[in-house]
Amino acid sequence: MSELLAEESVVETGHASAPLSSSSALLATMITALWGTNPTALKIAMRAFPPIGSSGLRFAIAALGVWAWCGLRRVRAWPQRGEWVWLAVTAVLFIVQIATFTLGVYWGTAGHSIVLLHTYPFLVVAMAHFLIPGERASAGKMVGLAAAFGGIVALFAGEWGSWHGKELQGDAVQLFSAFVLAAQVVFLKHAVARVDTNRVVLWQMVAGGLVFLGYSLGFEGLMSARPGAMELAAVLYQGLVIGTLCFTIWTLLIEKHAASRVAIFGFIAPLVGVGLSAVALGEPLTAGLLVSASLVALGIVVASKF
Repeated sequence: MSELLAEESVVETGHASAPLSSSSALLATMITALWGTNPTALKIAMRAFPPIGSSGLRFAIAALGVWAWCGLRRVRAWPQRGEWVWLAVTAVLFIVQIATFTLGVYWGTAGHSIVLLHTYPFLVVAMAHFLIPGERASAGKMVGLAAAFGGIVALFAGEWGSWHGKELQGDAVQLFSAFVLAAQVVFLKHAVARVDTNRVVLWQMVAGGLVFLGYSLGFEGLMSARPGAMELAAVLYQGLVIGTLCFTIWTLLIEKHAASRVAIFGFIAPLVGVGLSAVALGEPLTAGLLVSASLVALGIVVASKF
């Protein structure tokens, strides 16, 4: 973590990326593993809170957390001249991605959602190949991605064609969310070269909190929610751990390293997400999980080396 924080200064020109160090790889593994818990926490929160309202609450909490972090590090929170456009585009992508992710979880299952969302590393590699200088897709990286994708397929062995109704709708929305997330990752690489990373994360959270809470208060009846201790804990966990900690470190990783290399670690999240959803929510656990874990681990190792 200290290695990342030492590298936080904004790059004024270009998109130079440092090699992926062992400490950064460990952080990426930790963050994506925590992200794998997000759909399960969201499902628990939505037992009491409406879907968009639950997102608004967790990003309001996250905004306070990131604001406090900026204060501790004496980082200017208010954007400077010329930063508003970059922050606005980042916020729009963030809001669309989170809204579609939330609805995908609401209509579908936590297990399907985390797996389908994390098809985004393929899209990041493809977009980065054309849109980020110096991030061309190598043959080794493609082999690693193919192995990791094989792990994702193994998770759903025998399930293809069995989805219908709202679940199918949720899966379709989740695939769209994966596309938006990939675009967000690629755009972030450009944005953090021009805007302090802390401000990027802070204003994503502020925009998300305001938009989602405003919508939920007006159309979802958020004020009528009667949460219990479990639902409140799930919202706090998402706000402080997922929203504050994970998003901040993730953005720092993208600032320092090639976006396509960081995105590859996203394949870890489905393994955690599917396993946790089976234990905590009683969702089905496929027999392909062990094969999937092996392929994903192999894919990450191979792809991160090229």
